[in-house]
Amino acid sequence: MHRVIAPEVRIEQTRRRLARLRAEGLVERITLPQAGRTRVWFPTSYGVQLASEWPEMRGHRPSRTTSRAASHRTPAP
Repeated sequence: MHRVIAPEVRIEQTRRRLARLRAEGLVERITLPQAGRTRVWFPTSYGVQLASEWPEMRGHRPSRTTSRAASHRTPAP
């Protein structure tokens, strides 16, 4: 996810942003032990609902697909 949304900034900044979104209930994460403890981030139902109310999202449905944010080699946010 970091490489897609903000590759020009340090990974720590992306982690802080994701942690903030998680604290607000907009995204959640799971850890996949069978995939090298890769973290997978996804929007919560509340996050999808809120994003669908943005004028820019009219006529679009937010994706519920997941994206990798960090592997086991990097510390948690």
